[in-house]
Amino acid sequence: MTNYTRRGFLQTAGATGAAFLTPGSVEARGEALVSSDLGRGLQLITGADANVVALAGPDGLLLVDGGSKAQSTAVLKHALKSVEAAKLHTLFNTHWHPEQTGLNEQAGKAGARIIAHENTRLWLTRRITTDWLPARGYGPLPAAAVPNKSFYTREELSFGGEDLAYGHLGQAHTDGDLYVHFRKANVLAAGGVVANAGWPVLDWQTGGWIGGLVGAQDRLIKLCNDGTKIVPANGGLLDLKALKAQREMFMTIFDRTVKALVKGLGPDEAYATGPAKEYEGQWGDSRTFVLASFRSLWGHYAPDA
Repeated sequence: MTNYTRRGFLQTAGATGAAFLTPGSVEARGEALVSSDLGRGLQLITGADANVVALAGPDGLLLVDGGSKAQSTAVLKHALKSVEAAKLHTLFNTHWHPEQTGLNEQAGKAGARIIAHENTRLWLTRRITTDWLPARGYGPLPAAAVPNKSFYTREELSFGGEDLAYGHLGQAHTDGDLYVHFRKANVLAAGGVVANAGWPVLDWQTGGWIGGLVGAQDRLIKLCNDGTKIVPANGGLLDLKALKAQREMFMTIFDRTVKALVKGLGPDEAYATGPAKEYEGQWGDSRTFVLASFRSLWGHYAPDA
């Protein structure tokens, strides 16, 4: 969550999976950057406006997401110290949002490899305006900050003794979401496709949609077992049981919003039917998420003539 974008969108909810964490913290710009051990040399860094996963290898530091630009210098310094690396070597962008790509410019100027899905790379070359961003929008990023390695489907690499698989999740939270699976550590960095700090931003204006969100979570579930530590873009870790429950919730909302669309209802009318009402006690007011879910259907469904 950046200090100018999603604070109004995400409603605080209880984080699950906290038992996985053994934190120690340093201060950065008034907020604590917290390092938590994920096993096999992996560290989870929180307090950067997004979750950041760090791993050291012979060539330097690998990060999954870099936090917001305001936190980027502190995040990089903290990550290098946490895993005892000398320099940044590889940075993954799980999607284009400012909280995931705030470190890109520093990384690019330092000669680091920046990996993203091709759709994410393309978004970062232009000015992006959406409902949840301020009027000035985001981007285009400087040339050095644009991902310099992009892909389309699924790829693998070895780094720091880990076998990593990373893949595209389709049109889901955005149209460029990716996961990074640390297979030996059994850690799955899922990005914005998984939520654990209130309702996510369903970014329908950059290709996300509620049906795709369900499909992406189905793909993630296939990568998990009962011991997998699932890292969302924001909030605490999830386990497989929690991810399956979240998938069922989004599927219910998907089904209900489709029915509302087919009946000829508009966004506000669909929200008035309460498609997410029983989840609000845990997740907070659902209006923004339901309206985005409904609007996201426009590119995929049309009422019968």
